[in-house]
Amino acid sequence: MRPLLLLLFVTFYVTAQEKVNTPTTPVKPTPIEFLFGHKRIQGQTIIIKNFAKSKFGIFSLTTLAGDYKNMDKTNNELFSNIQLNYDVYKGLKVTSGATFSSAKGFAPIAGLEYVFVNKNFTLVINPTINLTKESSFANFAQVEFAPKTTKLSPYARFQGLYVKSFEENKHERSSAVLRLGISKKGFSTGLGFNKDFYGPTKISKSNFGVFFQYKFI
Repeated sequence: MRPLLLLLFVTFYVTAQEKVNTPTTPVKPTPIEFLFGHKRIQGQTIIIKNFAKSKFGIFSLTTLAGDYKNMDKTNNELFSNIQLNYDVYKGLKVTSGATFSSAKGFAPIAGLEYVFVNKNFTLVINPTINLTKESSFANFAQVEFAPKTTKLSPYARFQGLYVKSFEENKHERSSAVLRLGISKKGFSTGLGFNKDFYGPTKISKSNFGVFFQYKFI
């Protein structure tokens, strides 16, 4: 519960900070998205915010999934991480923070982050290392095509996650996410596909359906 309360607090705080940022600071909206798939519902939000007049910022990724009838408990999961970062050179940042998952609990992490944003594309790369005894390496990457216009426009996104255990030198968790649809004034909808893999044997779960996303400024 504490990691979720911390995430909620930071969300409101960095949103307030964004309002007083200098005019040269790129505005990075906060997307909240849900995929209503044929197997389960899945949600995601990403926070990328810079503190006003500072090289410090926040990066946070939260994902969740739930079984529609709550009968298959393996369909239910929650993951959240929050990282304080420092920009060392043109979007390349060093990060430190913590992660929480329904499968493995709480763990401190450290790593790198690279963010590139222009009028059409957003690119995020975030490799991190779990600093507990059961150390692991995780890499999250996302590329999004979402033209910043008030007109109806195409929307596309691909993202991937890969987590590998250092201790056992085996696969822990990975996923691939694909979105294709339309967007207007911060709202996006269309078709979505998620493919998730679990454990050393890469047990897979597929989920296909319709997604809805809104980006809060």
